[in-house]
Amino acid sequence: MKAVVNRIENGIAVVETACGMRTAAAIHGLRDGDIVEWKNGAIVSIDRAATKARRARMQARLDRMLGRSQKNK
Repeated sequence: MKAVVNRIENGIAVVETACGMRTAAAIHGLRDGDIVEWKNGAIVSIDRAATKARRARMQARLDRMLGRSQKNK
């Protein structure tokens, strides 16, 4: 199942899953906001493509809220 890393504290990742907030050991290269594959209570891998797409959607949303146009970038 896919999940989102909410935050990392002292090597422990707080992950938002479909079943609620869970914790697991952070894997190498993990960052806040990453989309991860969650299996049996652990982070299996980081989905870099899904993370990149999510970050782009969030940036576009912020730009719309602040009235920024794509031409200004």
